[in-house]
Amino acid sequence: MKNTKSILPVEVIDYLESYYETYNTLPTKVLECNAGTGAYTAFGTNLAAKVAKAGGIRTLITTFTGRGAKKSQKIEAKLQARPKKTHKVTVTDTVADVTTEIEALA
Repeated sequence: MKNTKSILPVEVIDYLESYYETYNTLPTKVLECNAGTGAYTAFGTNLAAKVAKAGGIRTLITTFTGRGAKKSQKIEAKLQARPKKTHKVTVTDTVADVTTEIEALA
């Protein structure tokens, strides 16, 4: 599930897109995670690979999710998919059986 809500204003996204088209790089080496988990460096071939994988610079800027957010989403999905453990308590001895054993020992 991709996050389609960007934390950046439209003007900033437009500026970053035009800058990338002009210089084939971003003005900073940092991409902000849209899930709010932090900033990640992306420049050179790393940035080019991210742009190619995302399908364009605008898509990358608006939907980028960092490793920390992806990892927490995977853990959360595993926890939700795992069935809850049920503990069964069985009583094998009754009070009468225990009292008769105590009387027999005395």
